[in-house]
Amino acid sequence: MLLLTKSMTLHAHRVSHVVFKEGGPDVLFGVRNREVGLSDKNVLLVNAWEPHFYEHLAHPQPTVLLALYLEPEWLRNLGGRLAYSLHPRFFTEPSVFLQQRLMMLHDELFGILTDRESRSLEVLEGLIADMISELAGPTPRKDTLSTAALVGGIAYDGRIRHAIDAMKNFHGIAPDFDDIARKIGLSRPHFFSLFRKQTGMTPATFSSMLRMERSIQCVSNPEIPIQDIAFRLGFESPGNFTRFFVHQQGVTPSQYRRSVQLLASPLLFNPAPR
Repeated sequence: MLLLTKSMTLHAHRVSHVVFKEGGPDVLFGVRNREVGLSDKNVLLVNAWEPHFYEHLAHPQPTVLLALYLEPEWLRNLGGRLAYSLHPRFFTEPSVFLQQRLMMLHDELFGILTDRESRSLEVLEGLIADMISELAGPTPRKDTLSTAALVGGIAYDGRIRHAIDAMKNFHGIAPDFDDIARKIGLSRPHFFSLFRKQTGMTPATFSSMLRMERSIQCVSNPEIPIQDIAFRLGFESPGNFTRFFVHQQGVTPSQYRRSVQLLASPLLFNPAPR
């Protein structure tokens, strides 16, 4: 659950997003080169690796969102259409209307998350899987999605794949792009141009995505102090880390951690009966 009070800079994730508006004024997001409105009559869909942003406009009442961040490995294990969640056209449109079936699934999910109903994790995951199947539509011909098996639907050029692997090895710390360009045999301008052509984003945006993913992994662990996370990821101060996190997620690391701890509470998820 997100309370929109700040802008989010252009960023991307390897996870796909499904976003519902739960309250407050309608808002506008940018998804790739399109402006996409979000109201209580539609749902926002963002594919993995798809650059997106939100520019906050002052309003007396904040907008409340329910945002699902869909882990590709989990979706792949579900099989069928969902196994291709890393494809850049997994969701064919950035927005769909809330039809009756989808609204029913949304209402049930929202009830579990807000009313603190006693449900097992398996029930919740099954509900989310049904919702994503409804949004993704029927399974397409495999040959239309076969290229997704290469590197998650992006970066078919071998040099860019090597650059991505090198960036991942920094484990969330900002890399030296001049050094990466030199190692793959490209000038910096050619590297930036080819990277954007292949992935749809700049190396800096992709690096921020990796840094954000590592940040979320660390923040989700309540045993690691926020200050330690900041220095571990190469930030000069905890304040700089907090600003980076807010610009990417719209909430502070502490707020995100509290949300994770709330959802992990045994009051919400009872073990499934044996």
